[in-house]
Amino acid sequence: METSVKKFVMKNVVGGVMNIARFEEVSLDEDHFDISWRLNLSRKGDFFTLTLSCFLPTVETEVEAEIALKIISENGKSLTFELDYTALFLWWDRSYEWKDFISRKKLDEEYIVADTVTIEAHVTITKMTGFGKEDLRKFDESIKKFSDVVIVVKNRKFYLLKMFLGLQSSYFGSLLLGKESKKSEIVLNDINPEDFQNFLELIHGEDSINSYTVDGILHLADMYDSPTAIKRCEEFLLKDTKKTLKSKLEMSTRYKLKLLKEKCLSEVETVADIRSVLLQNISQMETSVLAALLQKSLDLQN
Repeated sequence: METSVKKFVMKNVVGGVMNIARFEEVSLDEDHFDISWRLNLSRKGDFFTLTLSCFLPTVETEVEAEIALKIISENGKSLTFELDYTALFLWWDRSYEWKDFISRKKLDEEYIVADTVTIEAHVTITKMTGFGKEDLRKFDESIKKFSDVVIVVKNRKFYLLKMFLGLQSSYFGSLLLGKESKKSEIVLNDINPEDFQNFLELIHGEDSINSYTVDGILHLADMYDSPTAIKRCEEFLLKDTKKTLKSKLEMSTRYKLKLLKEKCLSEVETVADIRSVLLQNISQMETSVLAALLQKSLDLQN
């Protein structure tokens, strides 16, 4: 089983590129994992610069990430700048830039189609420091006498009840009430203990979902087949305005969230919206989603 990965793509279809004045900037602002990010295209003289900025909430917080900045033409041509080291975003050092990556002349001759070009930032967060929330419920040794099983995640012990977990999750029902029923300690590999803490809080009735935690909780809810947790996550995503339309549509198809997928598709109203939700590799998108986007594209042309 794979652990949840904190990654996202920022995509901006920039029109009127050749009309961008010297020292003018075109920016896209989005929130990912409760952090504000900015992808910026700027012109300085006869060259363009791409910049990715991470606006951390406090001086104590840090983000480490692998980043790649791209410029993509509708003719299929692309140019990529990928850091060969892990970027460290700090409160006072928040930006990484691809300075003077292309001349105005080359951009016009080789990449611009219908006066537009697409810029993207591909980000994989490898470590976040200072973002941990306070635990809403204890599953430590203080409740040992009320538990009948210990689940270990990366040396962190969670004291729990087999019957309750079995009611909430078919995976744990089979594991704890079946072949492993006599074991008093179970080790779970390849998951994050913070994600597991948040998942446990949710199925025990706590309000542990936010824009930062929902990815990890939903990943475990799907992995462990926990319908109640999946439903709670979908309800949150239906109301959440911080995540991008593309991100929510991806989650809806990955975790088979029907209501969320319908809502996301209903919010696709323009050609720019269609472009914004397309994956770079269209073959990875669900067939029904592609069909719906194609129909919307045809409707917009009529």
